[in-house]
Amino acid sequence: MRRHGYLLGLMLMLSGWVLACARPAVSPTPAPPGEVVRPTPTIRPDLPLPPDAFNLDVTSARIAFDTRMGVQELIEFYKSRMQENGWQVLGAPAQYGQVGNLLFQKDGLTVNIQYQHNDLTQITSVQITLP
Repeated sequence: MRRHGYLLGLMLMLSGWVLACARPAVSPTPAPPGEVVRPTPTIRPDLPLPPDAFNLDVTSARIAFDTRMGVQELIEFYKSRMQENGWQVLGAPAQYGQVGNLLFQKDGLTVNIQYQHNDLTQITSVQITLP
């Protein structure tokens, strides 16, 4: 009886090891600072991304990425490029230090662009919430 318990434990351990080895270990690697990430077909063509956007993460409801742009540069980029694409600015940017957001509207849809700049890394994280 004791031998069956030992064999059962050994089989369970081996099956767990086989399952762990069968799954590929995939870990997302961020794009190097100089690498440019281009929009994928799932991103609306009228939502621009900064040319240096990296660590791009796209879902059906949001676009998230990092950029080396500072806050003011990012605000000017989006005010200019969104208006070029037919979006209207809804009020002034809501900004609290290095954190803030911009609102744009087009054809009854509202897009919220949130940003947070990290002074230590000089990277601004951006999240665009889609309608």
